[in-house]
Amino acid sequence: MLFVATPCGCQREIGMTKAREAQTCEHGNLLRYSKALSGSASSRPSTASSARRPRKKLRRSEPKRDWTDARAKVDHEGCCRICKRTDRKLEAAHVLGREHDEPKVSKTTGEILQELYVHPDRVFPACGPFPAGCHGDAEYRRINVLSHLTLEEQLQAVKDAGGIEAARIRLEPVTHREEVEASSAPAIEGAAA
Repeated sequence: MLFVATPCGCQREIGMTKAREAQTCEHGNLLRYSKALSGSASSRPSTASSARRPRKKLRRSEPKRDWTDARAKVDHEGCCRICKRTDRKLEAAHVLGREHDEPKVSKTTGEILQELYVHPDRVFPACGPFPAGCHGDAEYRRINVLSHLTLEEQLQAVKDAGGIEAARIRLEPVTHREEVEASSAPAIEGAAA
């Protein structure tokens, strides 16, 4: 195993049994395994073994989703539901969130697939690109979206949220914050007196 000292650049081959003990070069610098130095180009030894290797493709943290029907709905409407703009990129914004997308079921075998299905009633058209535009405003709860949703989307939101009030709080966050602040203001004023 090749060990390298920084900043002097001394190199030494050290066997596996000796590698566990701290080793220093003739200059007194600590020798470290060369893979540990791969993060900094200046301390990397210039040998053929240190040539760049192709990176492995990272695994997705999110499952794959079938957006076919959701995108068809957004493309059919053709404008942002919130601001009615057509000049910006139109995206399929989730009403309550991606966590409500359900596994896709095979039409032929009835088998549950790894891919998730984005139901058209769980999204609405919003301008982007995310995190800008109305899509970002809706995602980060800076605007109320309840009045911009169809009846079907509202019903799906109530099912996904587990109740009417839970859905209203998620779909009208600005109004909910104002209600909470207004109801807590007299209590704060009473405590200060």
